[in-house]
Amino acid sequence: MGLLIALVWLAAAILLADRSHRPVVHAVAVVCAGIAGTTLPDLDLLLPIGHRSALTHSLLPLVLALFVRRWRPVMAGLAIGIGLHLAADAFPNAMRGFATVKLPGIGSLGVSGSYAWLGVQAAVATLAGAVLLAAALPTALAAITALVLGVLGIAYLFVTDGGWWAMSVYAAFGWLALRRNKNRPMH
Repeated sequence: MGLLIALVWLAAAILLADRSHRPVVHAVAVVCAGIAGTTLPDLDLLLPIGHRSALTHSLLPLVLALFVRRWRPVMAGLAIGIGLHLAADAFPNAMRGFATVKLPGIGSLGVSGSYAWLGVQAAVATLAGAVLLAAALPTALAAITALVLGVLGIAYLFVTDGGWWAMSVYAAFGWLALRRNKNRPMH
């Protein structure tokens, strides 16, 4: 049921991005896609590729949106949502069996490989989403949209297995980024 709802959120995001050129509508599309992205990597549960497939637990789903320019707001939200999902997946109760990332035709990446895959994919997805969001919307609207996504992301991580640890990592990186900017000389 959760995957069906995620697909509905994604369809809504695509329709909004397709039907309007208004930045506010694109901001709503970003949020809809972000919500969808928190669940879409688990689409592998419905496919014959095994859970935690590297195909769905990566940036690969975003490649599809690269080909349609008007879907850039959708890509921004999807990237952030997928980043949140992968960050939480990087903190399973135990990284073995069902929790490890699998490459089609090769099998499990193992414990270290799975941690590395999920961590790198989560970081790149989150950064790509932030860059795409900044490029897709006017600055003030992008900031408001980022704030909405941040609140939704905290709510998602709050109730998701591994979410507390992922939230701690996001908070640490956010703190480091703020400290770095604070220590930069003004020109």
